[in-house]
Amino acid sequence: ARYCIGAGSEAVAATMIELRPLTRASAPPPERFLAAVEESSVALARWMPWYHMGYGLSDVERWYDEADRMWRERKAFPMLVVDNVDDALLGGIALHDILLYGKREGEMGYWVRRSACGRGVAATAMRTMAAFGFNELGLIRVSMRIRLDNRSSRRAAERAGARFEGVARHGLQAGDARFDAAMYSLLP
Repeated sequence: ARYCIGAGSEAVAATMIELRPLTRASAPPPERFLAAVEESSVALARWMPWYHMGYGLSDVERWYDEADRMWRERKAFPMLVVDNVDDALLGGIALHDILLYGKREGEMGYWVRRSACGRGVAATAMRTMAAFGFNELGLIRVSMRIRLDNRSSRRAAERAGARFEGVARHGLQAGDARFDAAMYSLLP
């Protein structure tokens, strides 16, 4: 399945994106994914705990295998963010830490490649992913934890319609370091 939505009025250029489930069968060639990661290495190194210097093709291959497992076990739902006009890989987004029973909520993580920043891609992808969680998984809440000093990601969450809920002290971990996190949520 694919999930499409047009960017909102905050977009500089009207970008139509598509979220594609990331599985080994649907994944782009590893070199293409790696090129998007390498283009964004400065931002990823600062904000994403999964990125490390020397991130390479073997890391992409492991991520593809892990994504397959996550979908199969319904523990997380990683997707590719793709421009549906020219099929350019714009980034990635996922719902993880899913609680399907009881609380019916999940957490969202995302990244957008450097050349796609400032076009409303992150906010559009977040709204689309939240809609997937609400409509396909029956979630009633999707939350995001964003480092306090990650202003661009916080702006994207706000443009997506997420509400700021407060600060989770030491709410994020990257390696051995803990960081305070701005908490945001989207509701159906």
